[in-house]
Order: sequence, then structure tokens, then C-alpha cells
Amino acid sequence: MSLWRTLVMLVVASLVAGTAAASRENPAGEGIPDPIPAEHWVRQDVAWLGENYGVEPALNAENPAAKQEVVDRFIDVLKKMVTDYDKNGSSAVSRDGLESMRAVIVALENELFANKAYMNIRRRIEQLLVLAEPPVPVYKSKIGVNGFLRTDAVDNFRLPDGEFNPEHGEGRFLYRIKPYAYFHPNDYLGLHMEGQGYGYKGGNQSEWKPSLYQGFVEAQIPVKASPGRNWLALKAGRQEFEYGSAFVQGADAFFNGLTFDAVRLRTQPRWSLTMDLLGGQYAAPSSDGTEGNLAGAYFTYEPADGDVIEAYAFRDTADDRQSGEHLNTSGYRSAGAVGIFTLEHEGAYQTGEVFNPNTGANDEIRAYGGHVDLTGEFLLRWFGGKAFDNEVFLSAAAGSGDQNAADGIGTGNKEFRNSNHDTSLVGDMGVVGDFSGFDVGNHHASGLAAFTLGWGIDFTKKLNFSATGRKFIAQKVETGFNRDIGVETDLTLAYTKNKDTAFVLGYDRFFTGPFFRDASGSDKDVHYAYAMVLFNYDWTKRKRVSRIRQ
Repeated sequence: MSLWRTLVMLVVASLVAGTAAASRENPAGEGIPDPIPAEHWVRQDVAWLGENYGVEPALNAENPAAKQEVVDRFIDVLKKMVTDYDKNGSSAVSRDGLESMRAVIVALENELFANKAYMNIRRRIEQLLVLAEPPVPVYKSKIGVNGFLRTDAVDNFRLPDGEFNPEHGEGRFLYRIKPYAYFHPNDYLGLHMEGQGYGYKGGNQSEWKPSLYQGFVEAQIPVKASPGRNWLALKAGRQEFEYGSAFVQGADAFFNGLTFDAVRLRTQPRWSLTMDLLGGQYAAPSSDGTEGNLAGAYFTYEPADGDVIEAYAFRDTADDRQSGEHLNTSGYRSAGAVGIFTLEHEGAYQTGEVFNPNTGANDEIRAYGGHVDLTGEFLLRWFGGKAFDNEVFLSAAAGSGDQNAADGIGTGNKEFRNSNHDTSLVGDMGVVGDFSGFDVGNHHASGLAAFTLGWGIDFTKKLNFSATGRKFIAQKVETGFNRDIGVETDLTLAYTKNKDTAFVLGYDRFFTGPFFRDASGSDKDVHYAYAMVLFNYDWTKRKRVSRIRQ
């Protein structure tokens, strides 16, 4: 798919899913006994699932059962759930069943991963699990730590400044460690505390920023007749705001993040409809010195499983130093299945005002941006042997430019801004930061377009390789300059050891285009290599969900 950030996003998602599933583990953290007593929750959930999905013969409800017998019966249940879903859609698989299935998978992880029958249907099961992300946590408390450790090495580039620098090479060690404690004493109240230690050392620079990354209280009014759904949920305190594909609003997850001291009100009148209202101010130090406020609304409608339609509007006063400066962003996002492909498209329009020091007045902002992505997953048999899971990714993305900004005489009021959100659409190396433009020395290319082709393959269920190429073209440049920025290529190898730990290796190269030579006189390419480990370890006290067997 797309480079190391997108691959690591998939790895992080698997770690988070594993952590959520661990909410049904034994409170004391002990292993599953063999044989499994009749009163054990794993034994009860597998029996309940078998009964509800008509899997015969049923487990004896009175006597203990051998662990292997429970595993075999559970795999039979999983096969039946997949078959029912393929025939009848989401109505055939209840949310309660999905939550129970996810919990048992984590509890029996070692036995399942050693079972060929389970590995043959694992991908389909993972697709079903996406449907089982409950807005109401099914645990009472969770204490743990997550984050990443990474080493970087670059050539012709300065890492701290993110700037092209011919003949300069450097390395650094970067880390992000987040200890956390979550408490959910009941269905009405939740408390989340999350610290952060973020920093790096290398390139003659070092940084260390310990902080409270998130700390909020969430009060909610659940829908009794529809477990897992809330009529209202009010979250107050320091928190992230990440929506859609993070094209407009994200959390900069692979560096020091981005949080706000804010309030968010969410209502979910139906499973398919979610509405958020939010407002707050940028929180230091994750804001990297940015000051100002963010307010907005985000609406999500899911007409069917795997399909989503979203609309949003934000007002941002980041770095407001003059009266009336602000940025308004409104747009839509849609994603859905088209055969073996998933098609996503998003468009946004920006208005507002930005101060022009040459005139002493504010210029009106008029900018636009968007992207279209096509992702396909399929099995491909290589050299007549084993069939491997493959994925292809195609994308076209762009942001508007401003000729005055390219000539160095304007405010860039026609440039589309989506900075500090770590969108993978601008590449993985950090050479290009966002779609508003690109600088080499004192020369500015205003507005960018990016065209991406990526491919990934699962050599095993734990080992993935991807290769991606991305072509960048500027919208506006100085007279006599070439608009060709260059091509970024990324090779990534990711290994997911288990639900707690993953490793990523990568090599990226930016083949500089004629714009670099026009702006700097250098034709040097940028090289970037890295190695990183992601981790997520937690102790979870699960909440008994008695409704699963009602």
C-alpha cells in the first residue's frame, strides 16, 4: 500500500484491535486452563456462539471440555459466521456475536495461530472484526504503555528542519512512549489519562518533551435497547481529533501527535449516523508552538457495511496574530466497495482571512484540495505455487496554488493548507510536508499534485512487503522554473510478531526533479533509511457482558 506510514498505520491498527479484544481476558491474566471448566467465560462464549449460529454438535453445557475441542468448535463457528455474512450481509452477524468472537480469538491466540484451518480464514475474520469496534468499551480498566522506537539515517537532507541540504548526511534516534490508564466503572462514565515522552537525539540536536498527552472525562447516555450505542457522549479535556483519512484533520501519530484542550459532543441517533460537535484550543507541547482555536462539526453516515459518507466544517485560528485571521474548511468524504476495490474520494474548500503585511489588511482565502484513492485486495498465485494476499493502491491528490506566493510577493491565500496531520498522501520521507507548497532554499513551489502507485504482498500472515512510487508536480512556480518536483519511492518490510509488538524496516529515495536544480543548482537525490519497533503492552480488567448470553 502506501509506504511506511500507511503500513505502520495497519500495524498499529492490529495492535489496537488486539488490545481492545484483550478486554475479555481473565482479570488476573492467567492462561486458559485445559480442560476448560464449564463455568469459564471462554467455554460459555463458544457454547453461546455455537448455539446462536447453529453449529452442531453442541458442547456439553455441564462438563469440562478439552481446550482443543473448544478450539475446533470455535473454528467451526467462525466458518459459519463468515458463510452467513457472505450470504446475508451484516444482518446475519450480530454486534454481540462479533464482540464475543473477538474476545475469544485473543484468549486462544496461540492455539488458533497454530491451526491451519483458522489461518485459511484469518483475513476474512479480520474483515468481520472491523464491524465490532464498539463505541462503549467492554472493559472496566486498562493500564499499559505503547509507542515506538526508531532510528533514521538520511543523506542530502536535514531531519530536524525537514529541508533539502545537498552534501549533508545525519542520523538520529527518535522515540515516543505513552503510558496510559483508562477507567470505565460503568456504562455512563469514562476517565482516560495518557502521558507522553517524545524526543530525539542526533544531527547535533536533541529534544525531550514529557507531557500530559491526553486527559479527559467522558460522560455518556447509552441506548438500553441497543448495547454499544450512545444517545449522547460528552468528552471534556485534552484529546485528539482525527477524522476520515486525516486528509484535513489528523493526529500526527508518527511524531509527537496533536491534541487540544477541548470539548466534544457526540450523538448517535442510529447505528448508521454519528454527529460530532467540537471546540477547543491547541495544546502544548504537541502543537509544536502552534496557538489558536479549533471548532467544527463532523457528520458520518454508513448506509451499508464498508460504505461511508461524511461531511465536515472546521474553523481554525491557528497562529492568529492579527484581528480577523482564520481558516474555514468545509468538505465531504465518501468510501465504498467497488468489486474487489475500495474507492475513496474527498474534496474540501477553504475560505477565511490572512493578514497581508504589505497592505496592512487581510486577504481573503480561496483554496481547494482533494484526493481520489482506489485500493484493491486479491489473491495471486506466484510461480504456480502458493497464493499470496496482494494489494494495489492508486491515488491522485492535489491542493490549489498561488502564483503570487510562488513569486514571493503574496500571502499564499490561494494555497490549500492541510499541514501537521501526517497524511501519507504526501509521502513518507517528510521531504514534502503538505499540499500547500514546497520550498527549496529561498524558492517556493505553490500548490502540489501527487500521483501514487503502490503494491503490497503478505508473504506470510505476519510478514508484509510494500513498494510505492509517488510523482509530485507543482501547481505554480517562479517564471522560468520547472514544475516537476520529483518522484519518491519507498520500500517497506513489516513484521507483526504478535498483537503487542511489530517491526518495520524501510528504505526511501526521493529522485529530485528539475525544480530542485532550478532552485538549488543540485541534482542530488535524498536517501532515507529507518528501522523501528512498535509496541503496546497492557493489563486489562474486563467487564462481564451478560447480555451476550441473554
